[in-house]
Amino acid sequence: MCDHDPFPHFSGVAIVLSCTEISPGVFDLQIARAGHSKGDTVIPNPVAGQFFMLKAIPSGVLLGRPISVYRYTNDVISFLILQKGRGTEELCALRAGDKVHLVGPIGNTFPLPGSDLVVSHLSSMLCPSLAHPRIALVGGGIGVAPVAGFAFELRPQSFDFYAAFRNGVYGLAGLEERASNLVVITESGEEGVKGMLPDAFSPQDYDLVYACGPTPMLRYIQKVCANTTLAFISLEERMACGAGACLGCTIPTIHGNRRCCVDGPVFAAHEVLFDE
Repeated sequence: MCDHDPFPHFSGVAIVLSCTEISPGVFDLQIARAGHSKGDTVIPNPVAGQFFMLKAIPSGVLLGRPISVYRYTNDVISFLILQKGRGTEELCALRAGDKVHLVGPIGNTFPLPGSDLVVSHLSSMLCPSLAHPRIALVGGGIGVAPVAGFAFELRPQSFDFYAAFRNGVYGLAGLEERASNLVVITESGEEGVKGMLPDAFSPQDYDLVYACGPTPMLRYIQKVCANTTLAFISLEERMACGAGACLGCTIPTIHGNRRCCVDGPVFAAHEVLFDE
């Protein structure tokens, strides 16, 4: 997708600053950028789309859990975590002063609209608005986190943002002022548009789409954007090592099998071969 170092830049212990439940079962975990282990330096800047392997200390699980970066500053990295298994339960139970082991940042990034990769694809598609493509960012559930972070790397008012949830809304702080349009969709109808993403999203309105969310949503994005809209999707896959060695997160693509952790997690939507 873009040039990146396939090997983690940091492996060590960091200090938890806070862990706050922002929606039922969803927590905002904030850790200090300063390394804790002897000889550690400040954790390197991640780029939107990348993730870390996180594991609470102490822990009853063997492997870390892949968690996308939500936001970061010079001092803090923030992760949104959906509590759904033992590993994430341990992470969500952390409190200020606790320790967490992390490895990363790992993976590639969302390519910027002006990057050679995007411009080349849009040119081949005869995009009429090549200089100023119409952009949509789409997040589904906890997949809102990486695209919300990416929104802060784009020019303000240059994109629309779609956020789809079953119920409960989170991860959208600051986006109402930054996006041209912020569209919230909930299955319950408690906020925004009642229904699912297809009830509010029209791919023909856009030249370029960036998305992250559950596989059915990404399969839908791939289908409706085919041949008319350039789409990049961040896949949510189970991972073990996070270093590309175990091949546990291999996915099929038109270019053969690829490792989601280091060859992704961001792929051009048309390259991914989803199971039917």
